[in-house]
This record gives sequence, structure tokens and C-alpha cells, in this order.
Amino acid sequence: MRIIGKLFVAFTPLVLTCLVAWLTMEGHLNLGGGCKDAFIVLPLLIWSLVFFVCYLVLWWRGSTFRRLVVTSSVVATAVVVAAWIMLSAGSLFLLPRWA
Repeated sequence: MRIIGKLFVAFTPLVLTCLVAWLTMEGHLNLGGGCKDAFIVLPLLIWSLVFFVCYLVLWWRGSTFRRLVVTSSVVATAVVVAAWIMLSAGSLFLLPRWA
């Protein structure tokens, strides 16, 4: 695959995430209103940034296109899930103790 095609695949999630964030902030896309919109946009932003960085690192190391896409997607998903688990576990210590 040519360089332009690989760069297109690397930048597409990042550009689409920025588009979703802009549409949400401008009010054209309503995902429930208020701060809940950030809870949808932020994981997408983290996923797309990790995908982009992982994709470029693997491309620099000479991986095939299939390995680029699959590995970058799996790593990005794992990072978002790990962040969600860490935030969920951390929030357990912030709950009020009724004893």
C-alpha cells in the first residue's frame, strides 16, 4: 500500500474524533447533554491518539498493513479499557463510607 493510503488510515480516527468533538461542542450532536458528552468524546480521543502513535511506531518498524491496523486497534482498545478500570477502581475509594 502506498504512503498516502497508510497515512490516510493513520489520520482517519483522529480526524473523525475531532469532528465528533467539534459537533458535540457546537451543539449539532447531542449525546445526552451536559458533561455526559465528554464521557463519550474523551475515550474516543484517547483511543484515536493511541491508535495513531502505535500505528506510526509499527509502520516505522516495517510491519505489514494488516498487522498495523489490527495491532494498533487492539493496543488502543486495551489502553482505553485499562484506563476505565483504573478510574473505576480509583472511584471506589472516593465513595462515602456510611458506617
